[in-house]
Parts: sequence; structure tokens; C-alpha cells
Amino acid sequence: MEGSTKQQFDFCNIWSRREALLEKTKLPLFSSWWEPFVESQQTLELSNNLMEQIESIAFAYAISGDEALGQKALNSLRKALPTYIPPAGAIHKEMYPEVEADLTVASACKKLAYTYNFLHPLLESTDKQLIFSQLVEKGAGIIYHDTLAGAWWSNAPNSNWCSHLLSGLALSGIVLMEDDPDLSEKWINAATGPLLRMLDLAGEEGAGIEGTGYWCGCYRSVQEWTEAARNIGWDDWYSHPFWQRAVEFPLYMSRPDKSSLMNFGDTGEGLGMSYFFYAIANALDHGLAQWFGNQITVNNSPSRWDLLYYNPNLEPTPPDYMPTDRFFKSVHLASFRSSWEEDAVFFILKGGSNAWSHCHLDLNSFFIDAYGERLVVDPGPGDYSSHYFTSVDPEVSTAWHNTLLVDNADQRQPPRYRMSFDLEEGGDAYCRLTDMVSSYKIGMICGDATTAYGDYLDRFFRHIVYLKPNRFVIYDSIRAREVRTQRHYQWLLHSGFPIVDNNDGTLEVQGKKSKLVIHPILPLPYAIKFLPTRLPKRGKAGKEIHAISLRPEWHHLWNVSPKSSPYPQWNPRSHGLLYDRDLQFMVVLTVLPQEEKYRYEIKPIIQNDLHGVKFVQDDETDLVYFNLAGRRFEDSRVISDAEKVVIRQKGDEILDWSIVNGQQLIYDGLPVNFQT
Repeated sequence: MEGSTKQQFDFCNIWSRREALLEKTKLPLFSSWWEPFVESQQTLELSNNLMEQIESIAFAYAISGDEALGQKALNSLRKALPTYIPPAGAIHKEMYPEVEADLTVASACKKLAYTYNFLHPLLESTDKQLIFSQLVEKGAGIIYHDTLAGAWWSNAPNSNWCSHLLSGLALSGIVLMEDDPDLSEKWINAATGPLLRMLDLAGEEGAGIEGTGYWCGCYRSVQEWTEAARNIGWDDWYSHPFWQRAVEFPLYMSRPDKSSLMNFGDTGEGLGMSYFFYAIANALDHGLAQWFGNQITVNNSPSRWDLLYYNPNLEPTPPDYMPTDRFFKSVHLASFRSSWEEDAVFFILKGGSNAWSHCHLDLNSFFIDAYGERLVVDPGPGDYSSHYFTSVDPEVSTAWHNTLLVDNADQRQPPRYRMSFDLEEGGDAYCRLTDMVSSYKIGMICGDATTAYGDYLDRFFRHIVYLKPNRFVIYDSIRAREVRTQRHYQWLLHSGFPIVDNNDGTLEVQGKKSKLVIHPILPLPYAIKFLPTRLPKRGKAGKEIHAISLRPEWHHLWNVSPKSSPYPQWNPRSHGLLYDRDLQFMVVLTVLPQEEKYRYEIKPIIQNDLHGVKFVQDDETDLVYFNLAGRRFEDSRVISDAEKVVIRQKGDEILDWSIVNGQQLIYDGLPVNFQT
């Protein structure tokens, strides 16, 4: 087809480089996919998913030049056009009766815009008028009206709804340029302002608050406009700092074997959309994006978008040069891994806000993967419905997550707030992560989720010490509000694998290739309870989730003795309180290959306010201290005033050490040189 490379209808930039794209189908990435794909489109009998099928056939025509495919897509489009864009879904309409547009409307607009691009040489004026009419009357026109009316998603720059709806409006604006330039300009202006604010909001770290799966869909929608504008010669949004950082967030939130994402909140496990990263790689010569896209295609078939964006001349750059630990301070997520290998040990601590979109009530929850197995897991999302979004289904509840449960109650949940990444702005139910440490042999992070438990607690700090490569110490510092009752605390852990009691003071998550040894240290005394199996509705292939709770002693009776009660409750004549407001949990988690025995000697350190653990194996010694009162302490060979102290030693050599919030560390009588 003759024409400029910047023709406005060809915002996918197909027609000027069709021969090059067709040649690209011979590359190893596409060679086994392309011919079966074209054949499938030739024999495809259209069913209920008309929009996707018509777009797919139209794309096959645009690349292959097969006129029969073009006519098949065109005839199908003509039949479907009168009812192509459906009304908003029932759930959204029930929840927001004043809003007419939803994700379904936006998706239909985008698919119609792409189909218009792919079939443009075959479209007659009557076809175009029907397309314009659909967009104005049933699609983008409704999105535009709702945007001007202040629909919730029109000013929600941390929500995937904002990007999806407004990218549908913007792409429709490009299509409408051929018919009504003035209205087209209004649509595009209304859409691009909020889309650009989304990039500004996330630009510092390229992160997002809805979970990584929603993050991918959210910024893919912004990318759709970025690609389209670039292809028709408008401003190049790839110059925005967000895109240079965009690969890092999903990279650090993906499991080491790249099979899936860490699925906290409503985000699913699937790791797809290689084309999102190929597009970044192609636009910015971004080797890491190219590498990540390649990793995704190992487990996924390529798509038409991969064909459009993939640049075979770009060298992939693996992340070996990057630190293995990362704290995303904008969204309060911390990620640790033992290496960039597929069988690495992987840990995430989740902070953030319970006011953020698609969250669960899971602040201070953690996740562990190792050897390609999900040893400590999240339930994932439940079945979406109006009830799911306006009540607390089991998958959302605190009881189904790896955090603290108090009196069997959920963490606080304010209304969803979609306008910023500010922890405090949306309400008092957040978890702030601080005190990140990442060194050769040590990682640390602390989560303060006190406000999320504000009706029960005056303090809930979760301290994580990572003794690389395979051991974690979790220390929870809790203070209850002063009330005349005892509290029921449960420290929760969930796994997709069975959990057994080893009858030696440890429990064990039994994976197929690995195991997680659970060694409770505090509280004293404690009890372990095996909880009913969780059955997530939309979990990993419906797999069962096994759960345990660790809890302090629960005082069942007052009058234990007929002569005098050892539990005087709140009798003013008693000497001291029965129930101390302060409580600590300390649990050691060790990841091992399935066949390896747990051979570490663990010696608890419990001295008034000083708690910790000493690990000994052969000539290796690890010391971990929690001194949250901040007083100067002396224990054996260690003197310090720090809140946390970690020392790792092999023989006479200190391999690594770290302190948090302190000025002094003396070991074996010698001051440790803070410059080393």
C-alpha cells in the first residue's frame, strides 16, 4: 500500500513495514507459531468472543496479505458492528449506577481501533462510518462523557481502570481523526493528561500499588497510547523516566524461575505480556527488557504484539549486575533473593496500605519460594462480584495470610483510595517498611503495621533478618492496647505443600524438591495449631492451601485452684497484671533441599528485653540480636547499643556484620570498624 510512514490510521506501524514483519516470522521465536496461527485464522469459526477473533483474523490479513482472510474479517466485522460495543457490565453498573463506561466498553473500543488499523485498506466509507458511529455513540463517546462528569476512574492515577478506560478513549481519538478532527482532539486531550500523570506518579521507581499482575495491565494500557502516538509522529512518551525503570518492578516481584508472579492481593500468578517488555527494549535499546521478554516467552507462546515489537538485533542483558535485594519505598515492598538463578531462595515482605486498590488485608505478610517451589504462599484473588468488593471474602481476610491475627479479626480497611502512593492519605490502615539492609551475607527490613491493628494494638513491628542464602529470622514486637481482657494472637503461615510436626520443636513444609523448617523460639510457652485447609476459588489450579498458627498460651479458666486463683484477673488486691501487654514472636525459617538434614544448633538468647538467636554449625557461627529498647547490652562476646545486631563468622573470620539504629558494636573486646 502506498502512503506515508506516519499515516494516522496506521498507528500500529504495519503497512509501511509489512514485508519486514513478514520476514520476521521466520525467526526462531516465531517460526513454529506463525504458520499454525495463520491456518487457525483461516479455519476459525467465530463464536462468542467476536471482538478478539475479528481482530486476530484482521491482523493475520495485515501481515500475510491473504485477501481471503481480509474479507473474512471484514464480513464478520460488518455483521458484528451494530452491536459491537456492549454496555457496561452488571457488577459495575450495580456498584456505580451513575457511570456508563467500564473495562468492557474500553476493551471493545481498543479492539475496534486495532481492527480499523489492520483492515484499513479494505474498509469502505460505509464501514468507516459505522465504526465512527459505534465509537461516538456506544464507546469512546460514553467514556468521554463519564470523564467530564468526574467518574471515579477519571482521576485515579494509581488504578488500572484509569489507564484502560482512557487509553481506549485516546486510541479511539486517533481513529476519529479521519471523520471529526475537533471531537478527536477533545477525546485525546481528555485522555492523555491523566495518562501522563500516571507515569509521573510511578516514575521514580516504576512501581505500582495494585499487585504486579494489575501493574502489567495498567502500564500496558499507557504503553498502547505511547506506541500509537510515536508511530504517527507525535510526542515520544518513551522519553519519560518511568520506562527506563519499568522492568525492575515486575522483575523483582517475579519468582526466580520466571514461571509466575508473587501473587499478593488480587493479582494473579501469571507472568505474561512479553511484548510489553519487547516494546520497551525496542524503543530504548533496553537490554534488560529484552532479556525479561525472552524469559517470559520460554513458558508462553508468542503473540501478534511480540511480532510487532520484537527487535532481533538487540542483545539481551541478564540482571546479574543488579543487586539481589530491593526495597521499593514508593509502594513499601521488599524483595530478597539468594541469587538470580532459577532455584534461588526468594522472600518478599509486603507493606503498603489497605486503602490501595485490589489489596487484601495482608499487611506485614510474607512469601517464600525456593527451588522453583512455592513454600509460603498467598491465596490469590477470589471470585469477583459486588459482594467481593464490598465485604471481606475469605481470600481477602487477614486469617488467610501470613501475618498476625488478633482476636480472629481482620486488619482495618478504609475505602479504596486511588489517587496517590501516599501511605497515610487513604486512612489509618497501612504498613510502612523501613531500615532496609542489604549486604554480602545479610538482609534486613522492618514493617510497622500498627495502624492496621489500631483497634487492638499499640504496636506491631515485624523485623526480618535474612541470613543468606537460606535462613530467615522473623521477630514480631507487639504491644496490646490497655484493656481488661486477654487477646488471642495467632502467627500464621500458609503453604501449598503439606506441613508436618517433626516432634522435635520444629515443623516442616514438605515440598517435592525442597523443604522449609519452621523453628518457633518465642513466645514461651507456645502452642501450634493446624488450621482447616483453605480452598481458594481462583488459586493455583484450585490447589489446597495448608495453614498453621503459632500462639501464646490462652488462659481458659480463672479459678484454676479452689484455694486461690493463680490468675487474679483485674482484682485490685492482686500484685501485678496477669496479662502483659507486650508480646514477641520469634520464628526461624530455614530452606533446605528435600534430602538435606536440618543440622543447625540453635541457641535462643532471652535476657529481659534482649532477644535473639545463636546458630552454630561446624566452624560457622551466626548471632542475631533484637534490642528494641535501644539500651546498651552485653552478651558473651558482643556489646552494642543497636536495636538490631547481626554477626556472621566462620572460624576466626567475620564474614559479614550489620547493625541498625546504633552507634557501637564491640566484638571479642574489639570495636568493629564502621568504615569496613
